[in-house]
Amino acid sequence: MRHSRNALLVATTLVALSTLAQAQQCPSLPPVEVTSARPVPSGDTSPSTGPVLRTAPTVPTPRLIPTKEIAASPALRRITSTGATVYEIGSRTMNHGLQGVYAVNGDVFRVFYLTPDGQALIGGVLWEQNGHNVTRDTVAPIKGAIPTVTITGAKPGATPTGQALPPANTTLSPELAKRVSQASVGFVGQDGPPRLTMVIDPLCPWSIRALGELQPFVTRGVIQLALLPIAINDHENSGASTPAATALLSAVPYEMEAAWQKIIDLHHVADDMPRTADAALHLQANMATANAIGVRGTPTLVWRDKAGVSHVTEGLPRDVEQLVRGLGR
Repeated sequence: MRHSRNALLVATTLVALSTLAQAQQCPSLPPVEVTSARPVPSGDTSPSTGPVLRTAPTVPTPRLIPTKEIAASPALRRITSTGATVYEIGSRTMNHGLQGVYAVNGDVFRVFYLTPDGQALIGGVLWEQNGHNVTRDTVAPIKGAIPTVTITGAKPGATPTGQALPPANTTLSPELAKRVSQASVGFVGQDGPPRLTMVIDPLCPWSIRALGELQPFVTRGVIQLALLPIAINDHENSGASTPAATALLSAVPYEMEAAWQKIIDLHHVADDMPRTADAALHLQANMATANAIGVRGTPTLVWRDKAGVSHVTEGLPRDVEQLVRGLGR
């Protein structure tokens, strides 16, 4: 499994300037409409298994790339040399002149974009300038590429149970604030200073950057940082976020940061890092808590002001110093 994943990670992510960069968050999968069926790749005759999520745009059915076409492309030959099967996704028009390629090897998959000369591949997610995720549209017809859920009577901006999500950058009710305080977290810094809780995906670049920007305040004893791990970036890193988050939750609270630094250095979970069954349950509970407070991406900050009112803020604000000055115990 490790060999397959490493063999497919051959290039950097292609990301156009978008609202994602402005929000400084790794986004969760956006809500999309429900349908009763969806197309599957050529040669896949397995039946649909009930209501699934699909995106609104109509996209071509993924095409199995034939051997002759693979042989003519050095980049495609490199991917398939490890046993991966490759499909063409979307169209060159949808992909802004590039050929989209979905490579799957067992239960590991990766999306690439083939350059016009067929010599090079760019791995990752294609975002348009307005923040639209093109890759998500083009992989939606592939069974299992996007998590599927059934929603009954839900309104836009609601949870699968129909409960409305609170808007971004708002206050939290005492009940939700208590739920956050009871989540499974790790601590950075000593007890005593005001606590700032940060909801993180361990492999989200913006979560990693936020840790670096908040570290000086921890070092000075101004804040204690509470890390609340979740996994929302699996759809962009071949499922690596879930084991990373589970590894963090397997560490004792005051050693979670060290475990995260190890993951940051390696860009994935080390083989010798424990991932306990209890940690998997804690991750499920953390995901439910994040959903309840309306987390749409990581990092998300949860904090209490000097008046005792709890807040949730998407991303790291530009003026971190001002946020820290406003923290209460």
